[in-house]
Amino acid sequence: MKIGIISALALEIEGVKSSLSVKSEINLAGFKFFEAQYDKLDIVVAICDVGKVNSASCTQILISHFGIDYIINLGIIAGSMKKDVLLYDLIISKELVHYDVRKSQMIGRFPYQDTFKASDFLRNLAIKSANLIEKKYHVGRIATGESFVTDSKTKERIIKEFGPHCVEMEGAAIAHVAFINRVDFIVIRSISDNASASTSLNDRIIETASKNTTALTLEMLKELNLLEF
Repeated sequence: MKIGIISALALEIEGVKSSLSVKSEINLAGFKFFEAQYDKLDIVVAICDVGKVNSASCTQILISHFGIDYIINLGIIAGSMKKDVLLYDLIISKELVHYDVRKSQMIGRFPYQDTFKASDFLRNLAIKSANLIEKKYHVGRIATGESFVTDSKTKERIIKEFGPHCVEMEGAAIAHVAFINRVDFIVIRSISDNASASTSLNDRIIETASKNTTALTLEMLKELNLLEF
């Protein structure tokens, strides 16, 4: 079993990477990949940078070049779209959507999907792990687009059309590529802001949010180590 762990930024994934035994670093198409081991698990850590094209390209390399069986995408820059979703809360994906592509286009063109459902196995594993580490979490929809949402009109439109728990900039692209390759995936986010004009990221937010996603991901890896495949 080989697991791909992908994040947009190095700071989002450093906590997980530092807990692994890294064997090698490979650069492909401008992306950094780290082949590593976690007990009996083979892992490839990937840094894709920001945006849907980058994350989709990096995900395809993970699958095609490294033969990944499961994909975990973690990140800490995500805007809340619900009143009960608060700063630092974890979002475990049930499904993902592109909020900047028309639904009719998604349904009418390959791969004929307007939503991409996360793996039941990985979602249940994430829920179990979140409970074990006693972190507050929500299970639901994540909406992805090519812009950092800060204006109220855009936020209201996304809520009305898609009803997500949060917005961010990579998840649906990673889900999209995983879906067409028939690879199980899960997307995990820690809320960093409320998707408004008052949004202001700082070192404290980044550090706390990173600790949450790192703790959840490492607990998931511990649980996977206990399973027989």
